[in-house]
Amino acid sequence: MAKIERLIYLNVILLISFVNISYGIYEDQVGKFDWKRSFIGRTKYAEIDSKKVIIATEENVLASLSLRNGQILWRQVLENSFNHEIKLLYVNRDVYTVSGTQNNWIVRSWDINSGSLITEWPIIVEKLSPQEFTVLDGKLVNISPIRGSHLEITTYNLATGELIGKTSKISASWITDYANCIIVKSNFVCLSSNDYLGQLYFIDFVSKEASVNTKSVQSVLDGVLGPINIRQLKSNIPAFLLICNKSVKLIEISQSNLVVKDTDISSNIHITDNEGKIIFYQFEASTSPEKIISVTSKEYTNGQEILSIDLDYPIGLGAPTIVASYSKGPATILLLSTSDNALLVVKLPEGKVQWTNEEALSDIVATEFFELPMSESDASIENEFKTNSNNVINMLMHRLTTQIKQLSNFIFGSQLLSASGLVRDEFGFHKLIVVATKIGKLFAIDTFTGSIAWSYRLPNIKPFKLLEDEKMLLFVQRTARYTPLPAQCTLLAEDMLTGNTILFQFDPITGYSQKGIEKLNYRILQAVLLPYEDENKLKPILLLSSNNEIAVHPPSAKSLVQTHIKHNHIYLVDSESNSVKGFSFYHGDDNECGLTPTWEIKFHPSKLVSVSSKHPNERVHSQGRVLPDRSVYYKYVNPNLISVATLSDDPIHKHVLSIYLIDGVSGFIMYSTSHKRAKGPIHMVHSENWLVYSYFSERFRRTEVVSAELYEGHVQSNSTVFSSYAISVLPHVQTQSYILPATPVDMTVTLTEKGITNKFLLLALSTGAVVEIPWLLLQPRFSDIPCGPEESCIPYMPEVPLPTEAVINYNQTLSVIKGIEVAPARLESTCHVLVHGLDMFYTRVAPSKTFDVLKEDFDYIMIVLVLSGLIIASYVTKYLASKKTLKQLWK
Repeated sequence: MAKIERLIYLNVILLISFVNISYGIYEDQVGKFDWKRSFIGRTKYAEIDSKKVIIATEENVLASLSLRNGQILWRQVLENSFNHEIKLLYVNRDVYTVSGTQNNWIVRSWDINSGSLITEWPIIVEKLSPQEFTVLDGKLVNISPIRGSHLEITTYNLATGELIGKTSKISASWITDYANCIIVKSNFVCLSSNDYLGQLYFIDFVSKEASVNTKSVQSVLDGVLGPINIRQLKSNIPAFLLICNKSVKLIEISQSNLVVKDTDISSNIHITDNEGKIIFYQFEASTSPEKIISVTSKEYTNGQEILSIDLDYPIGLGAPTIVASYSKGPATILLLSTSDNALLVVKLPEGKVQWTNEEALSDIVATEFFELPMSESDASIENEFKTNSNNVINMLMHRLTTQIKQLSNFIFGSQLLSASGLVRDEFGFHKLIVVATKIGKLFAIDTFTGSIAWSYRLPNIKPFKLLEDEKMLLFVQRTARYTPLPAQCTLLAEDMLTGNTILFQFDPITGYSQKGIEKLNYRILQAVLLPYEDENKLKPILLLSSNNEIAVHPPSAKSLVQTHIKHNHIYLVDSESNSVKGFSFYHGDDNECGLTPTWEIKFHPSKLVSVSSKHPNERVHSQGRVLPDRSVYYKYVNPNLISVATLSDDPIHKHVLSIYLIDGVSGFIMYSTSHKRAKGPIHMVHSENWLVYSYFSERFRRTEVVSAELYEGHVQSNSTVFSSYAISVLPHVQTQSYILPATPVDMTVTLTEKGITNKFLLLALSTGAVVEIPWLLLQPRFSDIPCGPEESCIPYMPEVPLPTEAVINYNQTLSVIKGIEVAPARLESTCHVLVHGLDMFYTRVAPSKTFDVLKEDFDYIMIVLVLSGLIIASYVTKYLASKKTLKQLWK
């Protein structure tokens, strides 16, 4: 018995090893069809140190960039940016940071050349109030303001964390609003109210004999009406800004008095020290029609202008702000951060932009893969026989002109190919990835090189809030296959000013938009891309407004939608009431479409945490599963099925996770289950007839994965057309649970052209790895059917193996992964994969290996020699046979 168990165990190990061999790359394949781009996020603090730039970002990242080309020299990703922030950046011989949240802060020192951590010590504050930090004379000062009461000042040794003296308290009953208080060198300044009647309070919190000084806003801003804001300036001079509408005043603290500088300045002023001379820089509109922005430098003491230079500012970037500078003699380097999160370096007095980093790509909220158009030669071949004339002469002339054009393209090259190289390849590997970022900027990225083909900035927009995610909606209305019609894509987002929806229609290949941003006068609840096309090969988009009114884009497709509207259904997820609602459409007498509520499921008091549906482009190749006895167990493939996950509090089991599979047309719950003492994060993948989801088990303190597979049985109810209203029996559900020895941050499944290739799950882990797991490994086993090598079945193992060969990004760790996007190639074996976050990684995976294409190391010379030898041998044999036959006839 022991020998049999040992033999089965060896067979299982051998089968798993064969599965592992199917994914993995060779050393010479690294970088051949994958690339990686790294980002740091929106700049918050920055310091320029000789040949490098030290930057702290809002993504809680500390990084060093090369001043010459902007490449990342080193990068340290700190705690989660959702509940932690970097509060202070100080650069001396080493780099010092203060980061944390509320009353728990960590002071760290880093090596400026390598980014290695040197020291680390905590600061724990008892009171939950905003904390401010500054460095004065090599000492770290912690300022803790208490509203309507006092200031608490604590001083530490910056290097060791040793407390210097005792915490001092300064009476400050004038602190009313934390947002109106700033640190100006060793002074704490507050504005009592944001109007003309406000008072300015300031006190030197370092001085032992400090007293509160007061000055009215009226004496500073003479005769200016409107809301007043106070802004901090980063400089060695104790000065700050008061801004009222377009009026900006620079105010310097001189002991117990406020001095207003009589100089025309703007709100984007930046003060720097140039060899002991104080200079400030600011941006102004360029007077030259060929330039956009000019930078002006003036002396701080008398306001005398030193220089004014027009910048070669790239078109399409947002408004710039100077975040750091470095001056030495006449040469100055300015580090700029734009409103669309771009980071660039400008050299003065040349006015040239040295490099630009698009940091908006660190926060992607929508993605689509686009097939490129054909080359001019391929398009002319297709159009060679396309003519509307039946005249023989006209047909001959059309063929001759197209062939002449093909010859010229062959000799002189295609204009499209020579201009950008954005043409379709044979296997569909060359595509454009169009992404929309959270800040409202569109990018098109080449899958071959990872370079940006074009970018487009959309001001004042933001993503929709969908449960716990933020997403924009990107719809492909027409692909590039309908030459000469251009491809068309539509982006839907929320207007930041009004809260309504904006619609942006553009060509994804060139980035050109004919209509620009279209602002709708309503807010949408749902948008659906319909599966049929109009006469212009455009798929219409159905928009449902907050007033339950229906709109169609483009409006010319309204009549087409009305003919099919009765066959469409829609569902809405309401995160506020924790419910899912279903609607059907009807066509009224006034040629208007309306909504009819058909079903509603309320999950209250449970909270909706995740909703998942099948990919709209997914195809199911096999309708059943062949069992060892050669019978077929038919899959329950419901295209209208949606999966819903909810979490509820329980007095006994703490948290309860519930999973539902709901028919989106009828609202019928096809399957439901619950897990006690389970909590998020919840990740779900819904494909074909199966569902996989992960959760954290509080009972065993580990991550668990559950797979559920749905079957109709041995008899298929309807083999032609599926109907959600023709459900006679519930599907048979097979489930299996596994232990995942890692923490997933996102999950998806591979997607291919015809659905023939085996399915692989792609798991992004908190370690920065992206692992592919065969569905065969997670597929539920039948309890009454044997499972082994003969049945091509891997026996059940509680723990999911995660071999290093299964990591598709091999040794390239990806930081703060936010999503995985997949798309099919024209080769059935291959799937495009894009992983985005602080790093963007692209690759191609082949779950069943490249069975439909020859290998790279295929020996073409040998096959040519073998075929040539066989052909020669056949002719020689034929000659000898005929000669032998002739001799026999003469006998």
